[in-house]
Formats: sequence, structure tokens, C-alpha cells
Amino acid sequence: MSTSPGKAVLLVALLLVPPVIAPLFAGGPGPLDRPWQEAMISVRDPDVAARFFVEVGGFEDVARGPLSASEIDYWGLEAGAAGEFRLLKAPGSDHGYLRFVRFNGVEQRPVRVGARAWDSGGYFSLMMRARDLDAVYADALALGWMAESEPVRFEFPPSVLANVVLKGPDGINIALYERLEPPLDDFWRFDRLSQPFNAMQMVADIDPADDFFTRVLGMSHFWAGDFVDPVPGPNNFGLPHNLTTEIPRRTRILQPRPGETGRLELMQFVGLDGRDLSDRAQPPNLGILSVRYPVEDVDAALARIEAAGGTAWRGPVDLELAPYGSVRMVAVRAPDGAIVELFSEL
Repeated sequence: MSTSPGKAVLLVALLLVPPVIAPLFAGGPGPLDRPWQEAMISVRDPDVAARFFVEVGGFEDVARGPLSASEIDYWGLEAGAAGEFRLLKAPGSDHGYLRFVRFNGVEQRPVRVGARAWDSGGYFSLMMRARDLDAVYADALALGWMAESEPVRFEFPPSVLANVVLKGPDGINIALYERLEPPLDDFWRFDRLSQPFNAMQMVADIDPADDFFTRVLGMSHFWAGDFVDPVPGPNNFGLPHNLTTEIPRRTRILQPRPGETGRLELMQFVGLDGRDLSDRAQPPNLGILSVRYPVEDVDAALARIEAAGGTAWRGPVDLELAPYGSVRMVAVRAPDGAIVELFSEL
């Protein structure tokens, strides 16, 4: 299998440049003990946004309809606001759903449209696994999507991988990973696109962000380290080739519990000053706005968060959230604006 010049990609760098590694599974236990159930994405048109996932990825509808008045109130939107949603899932999955929401009667601006990877604030991308990445990439382009770069292939012994970051409507970034060799294990059963397994945030300073997710939310480190590419070359974040060996990308991959899904990822481009977009990262603005974790008891979870120094940003309130019915929900906000919601069914 041929590789791109210098194999200038993240995982190869981890092999050739000694990273600074934080203790595995640092943090925890905390209020989160399950993968996130869904990501909420604010869009102009749920059907346009969903088209790639349905037509290319084979995703299925779970539910659709109007936003409840209680959800509009929960977000603190102005009088006269309304909205609708469309909820999708990958076939066979019971979490990692995508909730596309259109807010009506409100002023909106994109959170990250026009942003570069090193601009901090909100969620940068959702991550999925793919099969036949080149064909998926071609189909995405045919639907009007773009990409941070062309697909990059690389070796990470014993694996051969391919990766691309797709850029869709309203700031929807999807990072696709294909494992070419060896075959995936039995957990990953899908035709073209898997359910999302991770959500990435770009942060201005990784230390307070990491503290929030580990100490306040009790998540653990799946992986943590600093890295640069071993030689100049193409990369998935749009860095000039000559800077890939000079700009460390400081990374923390977090998990509520060990497993394949439900992760969050933090990345800081050390030495690059970008814009701070964190104030934009809230409804009704356009883009990936939140991930929602199910918990047994929202009030008990919030008490643990408050005991660790955290605070609620929205709620806790009871509201109607289709298709789950009546739920109790609370939202907290990370230092760079990413929203994490906790909900329990009533």
C-alpha cells in the first residue's frame, strides 16, 4: 500500500516522535457512565443536511417533527421562536444519533463556517468509520460537500488507515476513518458509514478544558499527548507543509467509560493563534452544538458536577424530547463553548 509523502499524518507521528503521555484512564469516576446518545446540529434545512448521511451512509430516520415549546423555553430563545427536527441513526445502532434542528423566527449565524482548524470554540467535527473511503469521498463531493484535504493514507502498524475531514452544510464537519488492514472487530458492523464515535473540539488552552472534562465531568483519558509530524507533508487540518514538523498538536481523547464510542476529543495547536469562536457556540446558531449523554438521575449528576466546581448553563428542567418522551435535562458548557447535555427519562 503506498502512502502520502512522509506519511505526514497524526498516527505516524505518534510512532516516530515521542509524545508527552498523560496517564491512561486519568480522571473519573464522574456523572457520565454511558456513551453520548446523540449530537444536536443546528441547520437551515434538516433534509438538506441529512441527505449525505441517508443517501451515502444509509442512515435511517428515528423521528421527526416540531420542537416542543418546553425545548424552546429551555434554550431561552425569544418569543415567537419555533423549530423542527429530524433524528437519524446508523443501521443497527442504539446511540450515536444525529439530531438536525432548524430554528425558525430567530436570528442565526454560523459557529464555525469559514473557520480554520486552529480557531477555537464549539465542536470542530464528529468522527465516523467508513468503508471504501475514496468512493464515499467522491459521493460527498457530488452532493456539494468539500474537505479539509484529499483523503490521506498511512501506515500505523499493524494497521493501514485512511482519513478525510468532510465539510458539509452549515459547518458540519465529519472526520471519516477507514481501517484498510486488518479488518475491524465485530463491534463495527456497517456498510459504508458507522455511527459517530467521537466529537472533536478545538481549544485555546488545553489545560482548563482537560480539567473541566476530567475533574468536573469525571471523564477519563483514552489517550493524551503532544505530537508533531516527523517530516513536512500533507495533513488533514490545512497546515502548511513546512509547519507540520513545528506546530505541536496537543490532544486529549476522553471517554465516559472504556469502550468504542461516546468519546470527546480536545486539540490545541500550540504556537498558532486563531480566532475565539466560543461565544457563537450556542443555539440558535448554526453548526454542531451539543452532545447529549443519558444518565440515571440528572439531579444527582448535577450535584456531583457542582461538588467539583461546575455549574449548570441551562436547566435542569423537565421537557418533551421526541422520541424519548418526558425527560429531565441540564446543560453544562466547556471553557471553549462546547455544550454537554445530560438527560434522564421521567
